[in-house]
Amino acid sequence: MDLGFNKVAFCVLATGLLVIGLGQFSRVPFKETKHDKAGYFVEVKEAASETPGSEEPAGPVDYGTLLRNASVDAGKQVAVKCQQCHSEANDGKIVQGPPLWGIIDRDVASYPGFKYTAAPKGMQGVGGKWTYEKLDVYLKRPKAMVPDTAMNFVGLKKQDDRINLIAYLRTLTSGEPEPLPDPLPPEATAPADAAAPADGAAPAAPADGAAPAPASPDAPATPADAGKEPAKDKAPEPAAPKP
Repeated sequence: MDLGFNKVAFCVLATGLLVIGLGQFSRVPFKETKHDKAGYFVEVKEAASETPGSEEPAGPVDYGTLLRNASVDAGKQVAVKCQQCHSEANDGKIVQGPPLWGIIDRDVASYPGFKYTAAPKGMQGVGGKWTYEKLDVYLKRPKAMVPDTAMNFVGLKKQDDRINLIAYLRTLTSGEPEPLPDPLPPEATAPADAAAPADGAAPAAPADGAAPAPASPDAPATPADAGKEPAKDKAPEPAAPKP
């Protein structure tokens, strides 16, 4: 009886050791990287934009106009990408990152109980508040703005997505949403006027039907007048004698 029990116990023990050994051995071919904070790398591939108006502006960004025309519903759909690491509810729950509730105009790296990456290249070195402009720059590519941030999110390439997301984040507040900035005047975002022609460049052609500008007396002859001799003064012909 004892011999049979020992055989069974040996088989169970040997099987357990074999499973543990195989589990440890299976990790050898794979590289394992340790992080200060547990989490998962979230890589979101952005599809090529086919929506007009989603290109990056060449001049100053008119956040006043963009946010007034933004879609909160579309921003809520974009925020799905944030839900794995951030809570949007007003419950103070910390997931992989700090809650997004009340983030507009909140001091950067200030949420109580969350350990931010240290200065100077971490979140603690950013300083200031989460303004609309700062959020736009950060959401485009977090690692570009804060190289040592622990947020492994590749960012949102399209500005339409970022503006809609910011418009949605603006609604996550218990009181009145943070006021929007004033729209920029048209001349601040319009391209600069055409510069005057450089020295030696031909002036612009007159519009159809417009009279050409008078030529300067010292100006060289135009190709149409080339080869013509200037008119000479003729002597008056003598008058015929009277009969």
